[in-house]
Amino acid sequence: MASPRVTVVIPCYNQARYLPEALQSVVAQTEERWECVIVDDGSPDDTAGVAAELIARHPGRAIRLLRQPNRGLPGARNAGIAAGSAPYVLPLDADDALEPEMLERTAALLDAHPQVGFVYTDVVLFGEERGVWSGGAYSLEKLRFDCPMVPATLFRRRAWEQAGGFDEDMRDGYEDWSFWLSLAEAGWEGLHLPQPLVRYRRSPRSMLTAAHRRDLQLRARVFLSHPRLYEPAFLAWAAGASSRPRAAAAGGAVPIFLTYLAALALHRPRLLPKALLRPLYMALPVRWQGRARGMLRALRRYARP
Repeated sequence: MASPRVTVVIPCYNQARYLPEALQSVVAQTEERWECVIVDDGSPDDTAGVAAELIARHPGRAIRLLRQPNRGLPGARNAGIAAGSAPYVLPLDADDALEPEMLERTAALLDAHPQVGFVYTDVVLFGEERGVWSGGAYSLEKLRFDCPMVPATLFRRRAWEQAGGFDEDMRDGYEDWSFWLSLAEAGWEGLHLPQPLVRYRRSPRSMLTAAHRRDLQLRARVFLSHPRLYEPAFLAWAAGASSRPRAAAAGGAVPIFLTYLAALALHRPRLLPKALLRPLYMALPVRWQGRARGMLRALRRYARP
């Protein structure tokens, strides 16, 4: 059997009902040189039983189950990656799925661009919101203030090792954003493939939705984890927000929010409109957020001369 080209890691905590769909999307890949590690992260549901049944359905496939006490999503990803051996890695949340050509197309780009450490694609949204979302072309400037990709992004194992893995202290969210920043700090570039090759489930109960509601608190932690990437004004704001975690977690703490806006006005004024609208957007039900983005895109087109 040929050595695997990609390690797919599927962390699972209380999402056994979604696991068959996620794994089937891996089995259906046109790139067949993969291995898959399902990580049961101390899940109280029947993740282990469902995973064992799925593995039995696919004899001869390089699929294994790793069970561990709960370490949180970043810890589960790190454990799954460490258990694999392929030079490329793709984390796949258990409630998401891949389009059949995802691994083949993104791995080809890593092969062709040795300076690129991670490749991300456009996303098909399903569940509470439907449509296609794109984070657009990569730039470090963009990545410093927003995460333009979902976790199902292909990256080099060597880059993961250089970055020290996912930060396991960031169990509450934005651990993927912090990880991409770590890769950038290690000298790796990102690359955007403008094709919708990931299926991303939108749910009011998803970890990302919950993280967005704590945006100020988690954003501050990201900034403080990467002090070389931010001006002193942003680091001062982040230190203040971190010293008042309950207020920051509320997302509507006026002094903390206004201090962040002041730092943007001084150093990144073009980001002010988005920052001003973010709390309103995050307060919307998930099923309305796509409509709001569509309205904003239409307004931008209308406003162009």
